[in-house]
Amino acid sequence: MLEFWFNTQVPTFKKLVILIITLLICIALYQYQPLPLDTILMFTGTGVIFLICRYFKLHFAQSNPTGLLYRLFTWIPIALLFALIFVKAMPNLLIWGVQGIAFMALAAFIFSPQSLFKK
Repeated sequence: MLEFWFNTQVPTFKKLVILIITLLICIALYQYQPLPLDTILMFTGTGVIFLICRYFKLHFAQSNPTGLLYRLFTWIPIALLFALIFVKAMPNLLIWGVQGIAFMALAAFIFSPQSLFKK
């Protein structure tokens, strides 16, 4: 989903541009039609869960990328994201769905700042 953020081959400038564009999308959509605070926090939590599942996938399931554990850590954030979109963002599916995905991406970007720097 957001693997470019963790790729060391992608330049830091490009990552910062994507971060700023995502932030501008969040601000613009929030000004147009605000997402409820509890829904924002749920999408932010999904971003954190994405980071946790990615960590587990890299450290515990990397040896068997076709195994059940690897697939489970891949699909948990996606399933949670779809559930939130269709349960919480259904009244305004397009605007709230895009805004929620942007908040999730922002959470993943903000809570993993070490990915901006090359190792």
